[in-house]
Order: sequence, then C-alpha cells, then structure tokens
Amino acid sequence: MGAFFLWGILPLYWYAIRHVPAFVITLHRVGWAAVLAWIIVLVRRRLGLSDSYGSPAEVPLWPGWRVYGRLLPNGLVLVGNWGIYIWAVNNGHTLDASLGYYINPLVNVLLGMLFFQERLSPMQWIAVALATGGVVLQTVGLGYLPWISLVLAFSFGIYGAVKKHTRMSSIHSLAVELASLGPAALLLIGVGVVLEWHSGTAMNPAWAGSDFLAGDPLSTWVLLGAGVATVAPLMLFGIAAQNIRLSDVGFFQYIGPTLMLIIGSTIFHEPLDQRRMPGFILVWIALLVYSLSNVLNRRRTV
Repeated sequence: MGAFFLWGILPLYWYAIRHVPAFVITLHRVGWAAVLAWIIVLVRRRLGLSDSYGSPAEVPLWPGWRVYGRLLPNGLVLVGNWGIYIWAVNNGHTLDASLGYYINPLVNVLLGMLFFQERLSPMQWIAVALATGGVVLQTVGLGYLPWISLVLAFSFGIYGAVKKHTRMSSIHSLAVELASLGPAALLLIGVGVVLEWHSGTAMNPAWAGSDFLAGDPLSTWVLLGAGVATVAPLMLFGIAAQNIRLSDVGFFQYIGPTLMLIIGSTIFHEPLDQRRMPGFILVWIALLVYSLSNVLNRRRTV
C-alpha cells in the first residue's frame, strides 16, 4: 500500500517543479536514481543480504554483457516512460496518465498472450474488449487518440515483461539498467549547469528555468530528491512482492491511478467531464471483470 500510495501522489512531486522542462527532470531522475540504486545494492551486498531471487552467489554484482544487452533496452523503455509521464503531469495530462496505468494490467494480460503463449479466459477477453471500448470512447469524446495513456500502458507493460525473466531483485536490475544511462544523464546535467552559469538560460533553452544549483533552492532539492522519489516506492514494492500474495499486489495496483485521478481532477483542475467519463467508466468495468476473473481462477486452483 505504501508503494502504490507513493506512486499515486508522485504527480504532486513533479508538479512542484513544473517550470523545469520535463527533459531536465527526467535527466535528474535517471542520474540520481542510478546513483542511489547502486549504493543500495553495494550496501546490501556488504551486509550479506540477498539482492536476487536466489542466493547472492547465483547473480553476480555485474550480470555479464549478455544480460546487460537485454536490460539496457529495457532501461531505455523505462526512461521513455518516465519522460512522457513527467511531461504529461506538468502539461495538464494527469488524467491521461491515470487512464494509462488503469489500462496497464490489461495490457500485461495481452502481452502475456502475444509473447508468452499465455491463454486468456473468456472473462479476460471481455475485460480487454471493454478496455478497448473505453479507449475508443475517449478518442471519440476528446477528438484525439489518448496516445499518452497507450504509450504509458504499453511501455510499462513491456518493461515488466522483460523484468519477469530476470532473477535479480527490482533494485539490482534497475541499477544495471541505468548503469550507462545514469552516468550519461549526470554528464548532461553537469554540462547544463556549466552552460547556465556561463551563458545564461537565454542561450540554452533546454535548461531554461531549471534553477539547479543556480537559483531557487526548492527546485535544486526536489531535483536532487528525484532519485529517492523513484527508488523508495520500488524498494517497498520489492519487499511486499516477496511477502504477500501476487493477487493482492494486483489489487493494490489500482491505488496509484486512482490517486492520480483524484489529484488531476481536484488539485490540478483537469476537466473530468462527459468527454472523459464514459471511457473511464468502461475501463473501470473492465478492471472489475478482470479482478473477478482472477478471484474465480484462484478459487479453482485452491
């Protein structure tokens, strides 16, 4: 619950620095998350704690270039997801982001069928069809395809599908995924700071208004804290996933998009009107059918 609550209120964190370009915020999130993830992995190893789904000896600190070749593209997908999500929140599309994370569980089911030969039950097919209908209703009501929702849902689904086949803990695999991207992001941050100090933001629009180390202390601290904001819920989720039933994790995942929906409509004052509501309602019905199918399937296997 703590993990999904933090993910649900994360829009408030990024909104506090909405004057900073999403590209710059994403760089800080990638850079500081990489630093923090590697610190945690090294400390856990030092303490003799397992950071894998087997014994520590089964997964070395550096898993090898073959594994890295699979995790690096996954890291790129994750960073793309982060960037679009931050841009959406800071540009009045929090409700689109919320819809994307509502759809994500059903996208996972669809990806399982397409790539892992998993069979869908009749109720799951109904849920996928209802969710598709919800996206169509949003498209008709808004007059454009809710691409933000679809990109967030499918990118996170693809990320999770690759993650499913690694024995490393979530924090260890994140550290490996960001092993190259983190230093690159920190280098770009450093270049941006130097350019801002020497030439001013007028000649460097990509970093305009970032205020990192050169102005508003709040912006500096929020950007520095981007790593903690990223890693903290991930750590909580990793602990929870090892101690409670997977079906319960599936239930709790709706906390995040629900909080995002509430924040977007009440605090950010994004319109949740007749153009959006039919699509959301159909997706909620789809999730109800999907959850019911999981409950019934669990009872059959007990």
